[in-house]
Amino acid sequence: MGIVVSFDRVSEAQLAQVRSDPDQHWEVIDDGRDRRTEPDGYLDKAWQGLSDLLESAGTGIDLVLDGDPIDDSEFLFGWSSALVRRTAEKLSDTPFTTLAAHAEAAAVDEAELGYLRQYYDVLVKFFDSAAVAGSAAIMSMS
Repeated sequence: MGIVVSFDRVSEAQLAQVRSDPDQHWEVIDDGRDRRTEPDGYLDKAWQGLSDLLESAGTGIDLVLDGDPIDDSEFLFGWSSALVRRTAEKLSDTPFTTLAAHAEAAAVDEAELGYLRQYYDVLVKFFDSAAVAGSAAIMSMS
């Protein structure tokens, strides 16, 4: 079994609340969220391959290290609204074809690219929606 990664939109106030009490993160994430209208930030296990492609392509996006650790477990990371906005801008400037051109350098095979493309679209939609809303985000690894 591998680690899965998910991003969830939160307000800056909610992010501060989770930073002060990390045990509240699930309650805060679920508070007022409309799963029918908000893009999902669930990346499954694709996050590692996407991270490798983003790094190989020189995008300046690091899905793991860009956020600030929220607790000692290093499984929760806070992304400020400013970081969400910058990430959304970088993602919108990077079509998947740019990432795919770096597949060999990132040790990603052709069969895996379709899977990664699907989750790259999820990532782009999530960050774009969160940036438009002025939201922060919480990244969780489980």
